Amino acid sequence: MMKTWIQGMQRRWWTGLLPVALAGCSALANSNSAAMLEQQAQAQSELIKAQNKEARAEYNDKALYLALIEKMQQQDLYFASLAHIDAFQQRFGAGPEILALRAEALRETGQDAAATEAYQALARQGGAARAHHGLGLIAGRQGDFGKAVQELRQASAADPTNPRIASDLGYALMRTGALQEARVPVMQALQLDGSNLKVVGNAAVWLIADGKRGQATALMQKAALPEAARSAIRREAERIARASNTRERAAVVWPGASALARLAQPAPAAVAAGAAASADPGGSGQ
Repeated sequence: MMKTWIQGMQRRWWTGLLPVALAGCSALANSNSAAMLEQQAQAQSELIKAQNKEARAEYNDKALYLALIEKMQQQDLYFASLAHIDAFQQRFGAGPEILALRAEALRETGQDAAATEAYQALARQGGAARAHHGLGLIAGRQGDFGKAVQELRQASAADPTNPRIASDLGYALMRTGALQEARVPVMQALQLDGSNLKVVGNAAVWLIADGKRGQATALMQKAALPEAARSAIRREAERIARASNTRERAAVVWPGASALARLAQPAPAAVAAGAAASADPGGSGQ
């Protein structure tokens, strides 16, 4: 189960949160290349299977074929799923369900531009929650957490009980330094799906960043997170805390600047007097 959790988190845009960050950059690159080659080989194998007469019945049933593609994506076979999505659309046409799976596969295989187009098309076909969620994940992976927050807020509004969306929104807010704004979505996600280790990890990050280390430790112990994961969570919490402090310092400076701007403006009484004089057409000629 821990392997699945780590693999799932590697695919998302907050990879610094997890033990995968412990690996060197070159090792991670080699691992990703090997995984890509393996998935391409699996895609070819799946296409051969699709041509097998014994498997044709499975692929000729629309609902069954759609479920098969979803299962592939659950097993991280996103390259293979893209091949089958093409085959599905040739047989059954395009619809919101298959368009959503295409967008997910494009995003997970690093094709951000194509994934963005697919998500935008999905939004036009009534899949707002899934579309804005995916667009938010793309924005976050590109480091634009402000845009990620905007997209994820829209996704949350469309699907307010989705724990994945809530958790991702909370994390995006944390990365912008909005620690207290992140509290509600982070805790909502935890109560909606407390068995999800990614959700637990985000909640632990928020608790530590907010100074609640005891609660975070208890949460990680309850989830039976290994020490490597806990160390990664603590490091991520330190980064979030720094972002929050930076945001707070900026907020302290800004009101001062606003006060100086107000001092440079005329007093309200003077403004009123000037306005009254302007309004009196004979005031200056008498």
